[in-house]
Amino acid sequence: MRRLISWLILTALVIVAPPAVAQQSATEAERKRSRPSPSFEQVAAWIDAYKAGHRGNRGKDWDINAKTPAQIAADPAAQQLLSLCGKDQRPVIPLLAWEYGGSDHSWKNPQASALVYCVHTPVKETSPNWRYDARRDHVTADVYVRFPDHNPCKNQSGANQVAACIGDRTNFEIFVDTASINDGKDAGLSLANASTALRLIQPNGTKVHLWDDK
Repeated sequence: MRRLISWLILTALVIVAPPAVAQQSATEAERKRSRPSPSFEQVAAWIDAYKAGHRGNRGKDWDINAKTPAQIAADPAAQQLLSLCGKDQRPVIPLLAWEYGGSDHSWKNPQASALVYCVHTPVKETSPNWRYDARRDHVTADVYVRFPDHNPCKNQSGANQVAACIGDRTNFEIFVDTASINDGKDAGLSLANASTALRLIQPNGTKVHLWDDK
């Protein structure tokens, strides 16, 4: 009889355990979703630490958007910064960003700009925030300020919320390059020669024209 009771208890535990494990996994997933977003001050500290710790290659090692997937996988701090923007987006961080081609240069006058901008990047299917017109070889991509309350140009109107604090007009090229990152290869596209129109998503959700690159 004791053996029968033990067998019944063991069987009950086996049957009951999977839902408990599933519940634990669901709780962990919910915990991850409910984690608070980092504050402006936290992100500023992350950026300063990343810049201080990546001084190689004449400063180009700062540029998280120029790193390969393997380099990103081996760099938790870069992963943390890349997570600042949503799916199919990349952060452009003036203190870390670089422009390539001709005379490579870092973002000019980054102290004049917002801490982080988010740029929508190539996708296989057109989205409300990024699209490619193959006939015209033309990209339209949206940009927004990650911490709008700390934007030094938050009191400006329309495109000037970014343009008035761009630091130097050549910095727009970094937005353009990011909007077609890797020339669109990750989305199965070829955007090396595409023209680009950038739109600014304002804090109230409306969009305004920001910049044309032809």
